[in-house]
Amino acid sequence: MMLSREIDYFLLVCDYRNIAKAADELGMSQSALTRAIQRLESQLGTTLFVRTSRGVEPTPVGEVLRKHSEHARVAMQDAEHEITQMTAGLRGRVRIGVGQTLARHISQRLLSRLIHDRPGARIQIQVAFSAELFELVEAGALDFAVTGLPDVLPANLLARPLTQIEMCVVVRSGHPLTKIAAPGISDLLPYRSAAPRQDVHARRVAEQILASHGSDLHHVMLESNSWETILETVSSTDLFTLAPWYHDFEQQWAGRLQRIDIPELTRQQTIGLVQRQDAYVSSLAERAMALLISGEWSLPPEQ
Repeated sequence: MMLSREIDYFLLVCDYRNIAKAADELGMSQSALTRAIQRLESQLGTTLFVRTSRGVEPTPVGEVLRKHSEHARVAMQDAEHEITQMTAGLRGRVRIGVGQTLARHISQRLLSRLIHDRPGARIQIQVAFSAELFELVEAGALDFAVTGLPDVLPANLLARPLTQIEMCVVVRSGHPLTKIAAPGISDLLPYRSAAPRQDVHARRVAEQILASHGSDLHHVMLESNSWETILETVSSTDLFTLAPWYHDFEQQWAGRLQRIDIPELTRQQTIGLVQRQDAYVSSLAERAMALLISGEWSLPPEQ
């Protein structure tokens, strides 16, 4: 990192909100860290932190410096990655975020092609729900992510739609709901659900719809950050979940999960490629994105 030492110290104090903990992390004395922060404050002619009962908090000016310094840190990381590739002639590294419901599909369709196409590459995959992936892309920890798109993206992210999949209610094979000819939301309400964390877009949409029909937040019995855990649990209990239904998914869970067509809860989900605006993109990341955009990975239609 090529930011000034004082800025690096300042950012660490912002992270910990505590001088003693930040000094511990840096392996320096608390007084030495305090002097470094004071030098920065003297240089800027303002106070950057105020003391609280728990430690310190950035002042309004400190918050402005923190925001711009974080952006500068991400920009410097981009520059370092680009310079390293230019000077060392490396084949490159690509860091790809993948939505949990797409991980198996991406492994089978994209990664095999990319590995064959770029045998000298280093590929890092982060599997998570969309909200976490957006945060990682914003922070510069991922080159791009492939995930479901919400109605509104964070302002500094760009999205390119790739395909659409259908989201619907999913239950175990043989669930009582599968024996109803045309089930509606009223038939669903007696059952509880398994769901990802609350900031996941699909869960928020489903809860709004269920709430308008008399359900409440207590319908969620199991909350997990693991999509595999959610589906395994649904496949062996009477819980339901909202899940993507496409050919690969149907084949994977054949005989264990069934879809339930409830019109209010069946909707199209756009899958897209998300990256940070104005971010440096390596040639390897460009190739990976080109494979996605070209449609070489597209989800097959339902059979």
